[in-house]
Amino acid sequence: MPSGLTGHYHVVPTSAAIHEAEDLFPRFGDYQQARSHALKLRFWPASDPDESDQVVDLDWEWIKSMPGAKVGELRIDDVIGGCNNLRLIFYVSDVILLDDTMPKIWILSVLQKKSNSFTTHNLATFRGRLTILKKRVYENH
Repeated sequence: MPSGLTGHYHVVPTSAAIHEAEDLFPRFGDYQQARSHALKLRFWPASDPDESDQVVDLDWEWIKSMPGAKVGELRIDDVIGGCNNLRLIFYVSDVILLDDTMPKIWILSVLQKKSNSFTTHNLATFRGRLTILKKRVYENH
């Protein structure tokens, strides 16, 4: 493994998540602060944790409306760029592609959550992005 890599996973944002983050955080420093929270996911354990398991210092949970999909939300308590109650929606893949050294955790969405539950539109967006990701990256490998 290259000496510069740490953790158990590569953390990779989807292009949709990058655009959402750019809209939320027009200042580059704010974008980088949110990115640093996402990069904590690289220390995700190799075995599947449940909500009672501590993963580094992360406040997270699986999205209950997507059981078995391995899609979770990372809660960010910091106020970044004037935004509070931030969520990073992520997908944990255990597939290691031929050109990779580690599996990936994909950031599917970045949003400021306004209520405790996700809307039907949010869930449809997460499912759609996950479907597209799996077809583009994992289906033919």
